[in-house]
Amino acid sequence: MSHKILVAYFSHIGDTYNLGMVKEGNTQILAKHIANYLKADQYHIVGDNKYPTKYMDIIKQAQTELNKSFRPKLVNPLNSIDQYDTIFIGYPIWYSKPPMAVYTFFESFDFTNKNVYLFCTHEGSGQAGTFSHIKNVLNKANVSTNGLAMKGTETRNSNAKQTVETWLKKLKF
Repeated sequence: MSHKILVAYFSHIGDTYNLGMVKEGNTQILAKHIANYLKADQYHIVGDNKYPTKYMDIIKQAQTELNKSFRPKLVNPLNSIDQYDTIFIGYPIWYSKPPMAVYTFFESFDFTNKNVYLFCTHEGSGQAGTFSHIKNVLNKANVSTNGLAMKGTETRNSNAKQTVETWLKKLKF
């Protein structure tokens, strides 16, 4: 039996904290390192909710979405995750939680008995308790709380790829 792996991630492209305008999101950079190392499939979680251009306006919208438990529809949704036994899920920390499109992704599939590994980007909050929170949300999955949390600005450093590979080796990949 083959061991099929998916790297699913939400990553913001545009105006960011501490970096200004970026064409490749911080979480996307980590997702690429993970997928390349594992030779895994990638899926970019994108909601149909458009974000404003300016960073502070994006943050206001993210807070409103969180407060209302908003669930955007996914753009280009996956048909199924049945073929994957291991799923890496990545996201930025927005108000101590993943963006709401990540919750739409969670609610779109049955994660029963899937092996789930988490990674996130932040600018000082660390993983903000999201690893345990997601373990509770995906309570029928085997969610590892030994995730990777990296400052967004550090994803662009030359040692980011090595940090990801060291983490994956600790997970026995």
